[in-house]
Amino acid sequence: MSVQPHITAAIGAPRAINVKFPAGNQVGECGKPIQQRKLLTEALESIFSIKSANTILQSPYRWRRFPIVEEPVFMGESNGPTHPEAMPIGPALDKLSEKITIYNQWLQEKIQGENKSQIPNESYISGLSMQLERSKELLELIDSEALDQYREILNAIATLELRGQGRFV
Repeated sequence: MSVQPHITAAIGAPRAINVKFPAGNQVGECGKPIQQRKLLTEALESIFSIKSANTILQSPYRWRRFPIVEEPVFMGESNGPTHPEAMPIGPALDKLSEKITIYNQWLQEKIQGENKSQIPNESYISGLSMQLERSKELLELIDSEALDQYREILNAIATLELRGQGRFV
């Protein structure tokens, strides 16, 4: 299991699966056994689906956007590098995603309401629909690119800190 596929490819791993989770969390978030079991099962099953050497599969699961909602059963302390200045970014992205989702629902309700009116205003519906699509694109950008960039920044900082401490070659 890899969180940095460029390193995995450089060392010539015979087979791997890239998990879009931060370093140290390849098997899932702390205290979430359902998530961890799903990621480990996927990794073990990938052994049978990889047919050629030096293959790196991409896991469909994303950090902070795992499809199964699960309350942590245990929240331990990490012994790895921590980033107190960067950690609030994740919850802020989550909150922004929630607000955009609420806004999208509001736009959908407005469109439905206008469609049900006796004389629907087509230009108004068209304008609302355009904004709904733009808002959906923004949500996808936050839930993919922004979240991936955040994860990669945390991974890079962790790697730098470990190298600086002589714990990572």
